[in-house]
Amino acid sequence: MSIAKWIANLGQNIQFVAFAAHLGIAALIVEHMPQPFYIMLAVFVVAGIKEFVFDARYEKNPPQTFTDNMQDWLGYAVGAGLGYWLAR
Repeated sequence: MSIAKWIANLGQNIQFVAFAAHLGIAALIVEHMPQPFYIMLAVFVVAGIKEFVFDARYEKNPPQTFTDNMQDWLGYAVGAGLGYWLAR
C-alpha cells in the first residue's frame, strides 16, 4: 500500500478522527490557560471520568468499548501534554 493511500485511509478512520479531535481541543485549552501544568493534570482526570464513567455508561450509539474509551482518553492526554509543552 502506498503512503498516500495509507494517509487517505487513516483520514476515514473514525477512531483516528476522534483521537485527533480530542488531541486538538485539549492542546488548545491547556496552551492558552494560565497555570498550564495544573490544567494539564485536570484534563487527565476530567477526561478520564468523562470517558470511563459517563461515555462508558451513556454513549450507546454505537456502544463504547474500553478500547474506544482508552483511545479517546489518550487523545485528551497526548493533547494536554502537547499543550503544556507548547505553553512552556
